Amino acid sequence: MRKCTDYLFVNLICLFVCALPYSSVISQDLLDDINAQTTLGDNAGTFSETVKIISRSGKIFILSNSNQMLNKGDFITLILKEDKGPIARAVVAKTHDGNAGIKALKVYSLARWKALRKDLDIDIKKGDDSSLFKKKVENNATTNDRPTIENEEDLFNDTVILEDSNGFYKDKRHIKPDNVVSAGWDQYSFVSDVDQSKFVGNQWNFAWAFQFADNYWIEGLYGNTTIDGFPDDSFQTVINNFTARVKYTFKAPLYSYFIPYIGIQSYQVSSPEAGIPVSDTDAAKEVAQRENDTLNKLRQTNLVVGVTVLRRLVPGWFLKADLGTDILSFGFAIEF
Repeated sequence: MRKCTDYLFVNLICLFVCALPYSSVISQDLLDDINAQTTLGDNAGTFSETVKIISRSGKIFILSNSNQMLNKGDFITLILKEDKGPIARAVVAKTHDGNAGIKALKVYSLARWKALRKDLDIDIKKGDDSSLFKKKVENNATTNDRPTIENEEDLFNDTVILEDSNGFYKDKRHIKPDNVVSAGWDQYSFVSDVDQSKFVGNQWNFAWAFQFADNYWIEGLYGNTTIDGFPDDSFQTVINNFTARVKYTFKAPLYSYFIPYIGIQSYQVSSPEAGIPVSDTDAAKEVAQRENDTLNKLRQTNLVVGVTVLRRLVPGWFLKADLGTDILSFGFAIEF
């Protein structure tokens, strides 16, 4: 009986000794899991991409899209790898050829923002990023410590965009980008000295405005009009409008801007058949002279004043109206 008891005791000791390494492995795995969760923390679900290009304004970025996880319209948060802290909130504007273009909507940390540079690897979190800003308080509850984009209207609101940047990239511009290009339509008309008949044509115009200082613009405009039937029914007259303007922006309600301007306008006229007598008679010569008089009246250079009205439609797009002594035009404009 004693031998059986000793044998059973020895077996139990062996079983216990064999189980020690297995128990150690299980304990180690549990510690590893806990450490992994602690390391990931609130940044779980992120992926890495590389900054390729930063615009001069500091609000437009080109990122790599090697993970193929960035799609047009995605709201994302940029996270600095060094301290796992959020940098800025942005929206993906376009994806192309393995890259993604994004626009920064809000800066969360000026120090991290300044650390951004070309070829820097950053973490990205898609969608809701509220977990990055939750902090514990004394009663163990959590509170959200980040500013939010409440609705689509905030995309038009310059006080929300980059509001936490402590002056970084802030200026007094009502329209932030440097350039506004536009296309418009109006009607050009004149009265012929030959028989007092009125000619009317569509004038299509194209303009490019550059903001060389806060709210100060210089703009060039080109317009073209083709008039049928002058000097004769079988001929055309081409009128080119060249205008240079200096403008200043005032902010108006309803996402609108009033931009008074002053400038110089010059018309150049091409009508090869006008002013050439059809015969040697005095009547033909008189008609030719009147045609020349009409063209000379059209070829003029004048000082012009007026106002441009811009009404924002969506981010980057405007309705545009030019109301001045030089033109009454309506069209569309794009900022970039």
